[in-house]
Amino acid sequence: MRPRFKNGIIKDLIANFAPAGVLVWALSVLTASYFGYASNVDAAFISSLVTTVLASYGITRVQKDDKKEPPSQRDHSKDDDY
Repeated sequence: MRPRFKNGIIKDLIANFAPAGVLVWALSVLTASYFGYASNVDAAFISSLVTTVLASYGITRVQKDDKKEPPSQRDHSKDDDY
């Protein structure tokens, strides 16, 4: 007897693996263009695809602030001495 799958499992698999496939393809093309194996590649377009797919997974780039704050002084009065 064949096990019954939940409704939408195929849809969920496609929704998860399609962006991963696009990410692998885009990174492959970008890497090939950097190594000189692929010519006439629009690196800006491929980079935007990579950024979009990573953002769909919740991965974003964080920019560092130019201003450095002095380290905060820790209150040592509450520390236990061991």
